[in-house]
Amino acid sequence: MFTVGIVGAGRLSHVHVRHLSRLPDIRFVTFDMHPERAKALADECGGSVCESFDEMLTRVDAVDIITPNDAHAEYATKAIRAGKHTFIEKPLEVSTIAAEGILEAAKDSKATVTVGHVVRYFAMYRRAHEIVKAGGVGKPAAIRMTRGGGMPGGEGGWFADHSRSGGVFIDLAVHDFDWLLWTLGPVTEVYAKSVGAKVGMGVDYGIATLTFADGAVANVESTWMDPTESRTAFEVCGSEGMIEFDSRNCPTLRSGGRLDQSFLPEDDPFFLQLKTFVECAREGKPAPISVQDAFEALRVAEACLKSAKSGQPIFLV
Repeated sequence: MFTVGIVGAGRLSHVHVRHLSRLPDIRFVTFDMHPERAKALADECGGSVCESFDEMLTRVDAVDIITPNDAHAEYATKAIRAGKHTFIEKPLEVSTIAAEGILEAAKDSKATVTVGHVVRYFAMYRRAHEIVKAGGVGKPAAIRMTRGGGMPGGEGGWFADHSRSGGVFIDLAVHDFDWLLWTLGPVTEVYAKSVGAKVGMGVDYGIATLTFADGAVANVESTWMDPTESRTAFEVCGSEGMIEFDSRNCPTLRSGGRLDQSFLPEDDPFFLQLKTFVECAREGKPAPISVQDAFEALRVAEACLKSAKSGQPIFLV
């Protein structure tokens, strides 16, 4: 049996448990600061409850950290130092300073450590990455990416407190920053605007312009201010062509006014990322998405937040 400790028992933890339960020989233990929530999750997955995180570390092979963003380092650093395979929901943390402990622990660890940049597992984003890397659009020049929907909740409304969530750049656009870094390479400069950056509370909308080392420019739009339906979209233009995707134009399922992508169970990106993590952990291999990858995406997100606060471009070289 492979025992996974689920740290945090909010909405997303139920998604993780559902997908992990499809893998063979998985056993669960749960921990949450609210014991009643940990018990409810344990009852759902046939697991047991830990009274403390320290107790959990004595009982598991791996931990899956699904807490508010500002608690990731607290749990991840300790788990990695204890030699436990560790999955951390994105973003890595709310700042690079907070994330440095995770990065250092992972560098010194033989455990499998990864971060939930699930966009890389979405078929349309993965295929777009492959096309660009293979030269299918020639030299990339202009990229547009959009992501967002309504304001997320979270216990006690923690997303609305940007000191805990990071706001849209760190919590949401970090998905697109990771894909862009993976596909186009390093960013040299960012310039950004945001509705919520200066107040640090409440709903948020941000737009950022990223300049890459090879000269390409990307505009990344992220919002928590669209109550109609969630949306993801991208457009990559190069010297020899263009590729594009928009979830509102190409839905496979519409339900209750909300557009969703429909996947076969084995192709669901949330399942694929957890399946890959468990397989790598069992085989003693590094995961394809490293802590360093997540740190670089966070560094770009943080630079965008700084730019939005200062009104000035931020240089990353």
